[in-house]
This record gives sequence, structure tokens and C-alpha cells, in this order.
Amino acid sequence: MKTPVPAPPVKVAGDTNVGKVRTTNEDSMIVDVQRGLFVVLDGMGGANAGDVASQMARDVIAEFVMHRRSTMPPRALLDGAIQAATQAVFNAAQAQRERHGMGTTCVACMVLDATHVLVGHVGDSRAYLLRGGRLQTLTRDHTIVEELVDRGLLSPDEADRHQYKNVLSRNIGARPETRVDMVELELKAGDRLLLCSDGLYGYASAEAMQYLLGSGDAPDQVARDLIELALRGGGGDNVTAIVLEASQPAPSGTQLVRTNGAVAWWQRRQRFLHVAKERGLPKNAMVRGLDANEALELVALNLCQAIFHDLEKSTGVNVWTFAQTLAGGWFERGGDWSALRGMMDILGEATRVVVDEIRTLDAQLGFLLDIAVSRALVVAELALGGLLAERLRQVDTELIQLHTAAQETIDVESLDETGDRFIDRPTIPFLRAERVITAVGVPDEVAGAIEKTLTIARARTSPRAELVKQVLTSLEAIATDGGSNFATAVLAARDLYGVRTVDDAGIMPLFDALDQARILTAAAVHQIQVPEPIRAKALRAISTAHQRLVGAATGLVLEAAAPYTDRLREAQQVTSDLRDRVAAAEKRRAELERRFATNVDVSQPWGSRGNTEW
Repeated sequence: MKTPVPAPPVKVAGDTNVGKVRTTNEDSMIVDVQRGLFVVLDGMGGANAGDVASQMARDVIAEFVMHRRSTMPPRALLDGAIQAATQAVFNAAQAQRERHGMGTTCVACMVLDATHVLVGHVGDSRAYLLRGGRLQTLTRDHTIVEELVDRGLLSPDEADRHQYKNVLSRNIGARPETRVDMVELELKAGDRLLLCSDGLYGYASAEAMQYLLGSGDAPDQVARDLIELALRGGGGDNVTAIVLEASQPAPSGTQLVRTNGAVAWWQRRQRFLHVAKERGLPKNAMVRGLDANEALELVALNLCQAIFHDLEKSTGVNVWTFAQTLAGGWFERGGDWSALRGMMDILGEATRVVVDEIRTLDAQLGFLLDIAVSRALVVAELALGGLLAERLRQVDTELIQLHTAAQETIDVESLDETGDRFIDRPTIPFLRAERVITAVGVPDEVAGAIEKTLTIARARTSPRAELVKQVLTSLEAIATDGGSNFATAVLAARDLYGVRTVDDAGIMPLFDALDQARILTAAAVHQIQVPEPIRAKALRAISTAHQRLVGAATGLVLEAAAPYTDRLREAQQVTSDLRDRVAAAEKRRAELERRFATNVDVSQPWGSRGNTEW
């Protein structure tokens, strides 16, 4: 016979929240680390004094375990505590008319020893186990519909759609006694247990709960995150979560980086600064006017600290912020790209020197740290690429404004059929293939410059980036189109779009390829050997072609998304109507809970317990 241990060998934390809809919190919980007792109780929603029922049951269970834990075996102890709570709540409900029908659910966990726990429950509060990264339910909801499924009177699909699927068949307080389901579980290293009310799993997906439980964060952080997840999902009920964590297994590579790797990196920050100074960081144009120590602290130490924090959290947000702040401020002051590129190269060399020194002392840790720090530098480069793309968009805008101003000088014969001058704007009517543009062909020398630019851009494209190559080919066709008609851009956009799903997986690769092509051409145009006026005309032609192509592709996306937009409006209307029906359904559910939970006699066969035809 196992008896509860004084100090359970688990880490545990719990939290509760009233939610976004209800005004009172009918949930209660017990987090008694000394006695190894953890309980979640959910007062019957909509019933009289549901908060009183859950708090009364909480106090009775805690007192029962405290006084009898040394004299009773675990199963009898936990069952007796819940039965005592049932009797107390039932008696209180009978004593006061205004509390008649109050009740509560209960899911309780008692830690037996280092590797065993006992879980008991009544109602639809649940216990989950996370093992090996997968989440499984340990309890079965005590609802009328669930019992009908068990007896073959309803299919699981029918149960999911049943209007009374949340009506309880068993709870604490409806009768003087209840039946408690129990399961004893052997814990393994790394296991996590979750006890929660239906306010969590009713408003959060199992996948999201699994992700948070497996995140590696401490139980207190996970409990808060789970509640925040339910609130973001609507928060339509009180929500309570208790997270228990068994002893940890041998650390994984990620854990080694987050602990040993982060510490080893930060301990060598002075070495990082020394290498950056040797490589010439204080002489870089970006820190002109600062002395060497100020420059190292402002740039190198900030990056070192950002990498440290990202190693601790297995994230990239700090390095991303550092790179954007560094480059954004430099560009705002009119700084050039070469100085920024030189600065990042110096910092990259310093990181490699430090990681190589760590590798000589601990080969395994050095290998893992090398991967993590390299990933951080890639994040920094991505942040810089985003800022460069923004600068290119600004250049595009300026070129379009210059082009528009130039068009104001055209004569009346060059106006289109509507009498409007050409103004480049991304509207659907503007994308009509038959709309005539006022240009009259591309000079040979400009066409040659465009061809050279696109040839260089293709040479710099990854062999596997087929979509980017297709975009570059389309840009050349549009930019050198002698008729300057939008038909070329529209047809090219249709070829690029092909057949796609209207979601991120389908649409984002297309626009990523368009952005990548823009970056490649902007860099390649500066490599061609032509006079500056020709270079400027080629850049303007390619930029205009790119905008036409993006505009045409956007038009196709909007056209494809139109049916989904209409359906969204309809769904919003239906949602509004459903909100009005929720209050009535809640009241009906409370009435059914009081009636069925009181009338069901667990000692009788199912056919004698009531009418199943609803």
C-alpha cells in the first residue's frame, strides 16, 4: 500500500481566471505541495451558487485529506474526500432554498511517491498527460451524451453535434453521494500532468495546449500561458489550470544550449569585444565620433547580450531587434550599405572566434552553440534584408512620383479612352489588359541594359529558386515590351499564379519570390557597365515592370479570395445570432443538470434512469 509522501517530487503551479464573459469565478483549486494534493473544481455553470459549491467542496476535500492522510490508503482517502464534499454540498443545497441545485465538478491528483500519482474525477473537468511530446486525456467526461455514446445509443459524430453534449450526468452535490472514477499512473522522466476546468479545453485547441505543455517553460509560466490561450480563444467561461512536472530527463541539445551554452557564451563577452576591436569595429563609419570603448559597448556588447538572451529562450527576437535598430538608425541618418555590411562582417568574425574557442574546451557544446549562434546571425541578416526591401520600396515610390510628374507634360493625343492621364496606382481597374500606356517602346540601349541586369540577377539566383527565375523572366518581358501594354503583365501574373490555395502556404511563396526578384535586380543594375542616364532608365523600367507584375498578381489574389470574403461576412452574421442564443442555452443547460444529475440512479440499469429521447 502506497501512502502520500510529505514532499512530492514534482514541480507544480496553478492559476485561475474569471474569463471575459462571466462576472464571478465559480472555479476553485487546491495546490498543496506539502501533502501532494492538487484539485480543480468547477461550479455548475448557471446553477444557483456555483461558486459556493466549488469553494465548499475545496475546503472539505483539503480538511479531509489533512486529517486522515496518515490513516487511510490513497484510493480510499481520495474517494472519501470527494464523497465528503458531495455530502456537504448536497446538505447545504437542501438547507437553503436559493442554493437548491448547486453543484461542482472535480478533478484531483494525489502524489503517492516519486513515480506514481492517483487521479480521481467527477464531472467534465479533465486531467491530461503529456508524454514524449504527445498529449493524451486521462479522464472521461461524465455527461449524458458521453454515456449515450458508451452504450451505443449515439455515435461520436452525433455526440459532437448534440445540443446537450455539456449536460452533466454526474457531479458533486446533486445527490448525497457520487461515483468517482480513478486511475493510478506511473510517471516517467519528463512527463507533465494538466488538471483543468472546461473553460480551458472548451476554448483552446488540443494542439495549442500540447505545444505550451511541451515548450520547456516552467510550470508557473505554462499555467499562465494556458489561461491566456483560453482567453484569446474567447474566454467564455472561468478557466483554471494546474501543471505538474515530473523529474526531468537527460537534457536535450536545445536545453544544453539554453543553459550551458548561454552561460559559456556570456562568460566570454570580453573576448568577443576584444576580437571585435582587433577586427576594426571602432574605425567603422557607423561609430565615427565615438571612442573605442563607447563603440564596442554600443554595438558589440549589445549584440553579445542579444545573442545571450536568444540562446536562453531559443528565440531570435532580441537579435532581430538589435539588427533592425542598428540598421534603421544608420539608414535614417543617410548611411550607406557598405559601412553596415562591414560592421556585420566584423561582428560575425568575432562570434566565430568565440564559438571556436568554446569548441576546443567542449566539442559537443561547441558544436551545438555553433549552430545556435549561426542561426542568430541568419536572423540578423533577415532583419537587414527586410529593411533593404523597405528602402527599395521607397525608391520605387519616388520613381513612380517622378514618372507621374513627367506624364503631366504629355499632349492630349496620349490620353486614354477615359480622358485620364496615366498614374501608376495598384487598383483593379488599372490592371485591365486592354488599357493603353502612353510610352512608345523601349530604346535599344535601355533594352540592352535591362537584359544585362536580368542576366546578372539570374546568375545570382539559387538553382532551386524556380519561381524567382520565372519572375525575373517575366520582368524582362514586361520591361522591354515595345507596346507598353498591361496585357504582358497580366498574362505573366496568370502564369506565375497558376493554381494555388488561398492561404499563406499558397500565396506567400509567390510574393516572397517577387520580393526576392526585386532585391536581386536592384543589386544587379549597379553592376552593369553603362552610362548613368541609361542605368537610371533601366532601373525605372524594371521598377515599373515589377510594380505592374505585383499589381496584377494582387488582383488575381483578390479575385480568388472574394468568395471567402463573402463567406466570412455571412459567418460573422451567424456568429452574432448565435451569441443571442448562448444565454438561453446556458439557462436550459443548468436546468437539465439539476434535473438529470439529481434523478439518475447509478444503481439502476440505463433503461430505468430516465428518458433518452430529447
